[in-house]
Amino acid sequence: MQDQARLSYADLAGPIAAVLLACSLVLGGGGSPAPLLELILQGLAAMTAAIWIGSNPAPFAQVPAAAWRIAALVAIIPVLHLIPLPTSWWQALPGRSDQIAALELVGAADSWRPLSLSPPRTLASLLAALAALLSLVLAASLDQRARWRVIGVVAVGGAATLLLGAAQLSGGSTSPLRFFDPEQIFLTGFQANHNSTADLLLVAMLAMAACARHWLDRAGIRLTGLQLAAAVVIADGVMVLGLVMAGSRAGIALLPLVLIFQYLIMQPSTRIHWGKAGASALVAAGLSAAAYFALRDNRAIAAIIGRFDFTGEFRPELWRDSWFALSRFWPVGSGQGTFVPVIMAAERLEVVDPTLPNRAHNDYLEFVLEAGLPGAMVLAVLSVIVLNLAWRALRHTPAGSRTQTLFALGTLAVLGLHSLVDYPLRSMALAAVVATAVGLLIPPRQSEPNSSNMRSQP
Repeated sequence: MQDQARLSYADLAGPIAAVLLACSLVLGGGGSPAPLLELILQGLAAMTAAIWIGSNPAPFAQVPAAAWRIAALVAIIPVLHLIPLPTSWWQALPGRSDQIAALELVGAADSWRPLSLSPPRTLASLLAALAALLSLVLAASLDQRARWRVIGVVAVGGAATLLLGAAQLSGGSTSPLRFFDPEQIFLTGFQANHNSTADLLLVAMLAMAACARHWLDRAGIRLTGLQLAAAVVIADGVMVLGLVMAGSRAGIALLPLVLIFQYLIMQPSTRIHWGKAGASALVAAGLSAAAYFALRDNRAIAAIIGRFDFTGEFRPELWRDSWFALSRFWPVGSGQGTFVPVIMAAERLEVVDPTLPNRAHNDYLEFVLEAGLPGAMVLAVLSVIVLNLAWRALRHTPAGSRTQTLFALGTLAVLGLHSLVDYPLRSMALAAVVATAVGLLIPPRQSEPNSSNMRSQP
């Protein structure tokens, strides 16, 4: 009976993780301006958790300890920010003078308050993070075969986003397929932010390469260099066109990194043929140059190329104000999810305009502003854990999972670098993708040392 329960879990875990990730990609791209979709996704995540727990008498034992440690580190900051503190404690925290003055006006300055300036925003951040953390523990609990399902979901999700975005652009501002901004001029698909769309397309390119390599290995097919190059050019050409139409400068700049990871993924062995790599790079550069000269007079392409003129770029001003806000609340932070009210109070009058500074456009800076020194320490510990997992995965990769490891590393590299100038991790869709990638770096429990690599025999 126990073996049957384990078999039932093995059969259900992969589809459960794949369905949750698919729902995240479709529903999680609207951000805070689409609270209903986020609420639906969080409800679906709760249902998924219930099904997962009910499918096995001991579901938590299936998850490697590393996944629980990462999940706990991510969740601990917003949880601590919601704990009520005595009056004298929270009033002594840095940056609380405006909050004290406002509460004195309504006679509530002597009440217990949490560290967060806005508990509802912090709670919303925690709930959004829990959905992604569920993707992390599910992915980490999967065996090697089931992990291909979630990679396939990313590939299909990217292709679906490309097709939907193309339909949105061709349908104009009156298209019923425009779920967020009907006046958006860029390809967005299921995402409200065109930069997030670019990230999803880049990660999908990695997923497509990984799935192709897996299929070729399983089928025992060895393509010639010319056949492989033709397949890559066709598939990547379509995706790159969508990337360009998404209009993300950082997304386009990260394309060479994705092509490098694709090259590594498509190699049938761990040995790198530097001559072929150089030739591939020259061909890619030549095709890119040819495409540029052929399309530079196209109005849409010209508008996107014009975005690389950084005159009047607002990000440096936003970073300057964010640093000032960080110094006001250092070292405890203002509370997870409180960036908007904090930056509106810190914004200099000479840079105020009709637009709302909703994000710092640097996920690391925004996180440290909200979480303070404890958050910076958690971020450092998480970075060390993930780098250690990546190092171990590359050195001790089980047979057949090297491709999965390279996909995960490429995904984390793309989104980690883009986070320096934007906020991809604030999208529940991309947060789920990152969480899944981290989960794929964690060896399944049955592959951990001192554990069996075989299923229980009846």
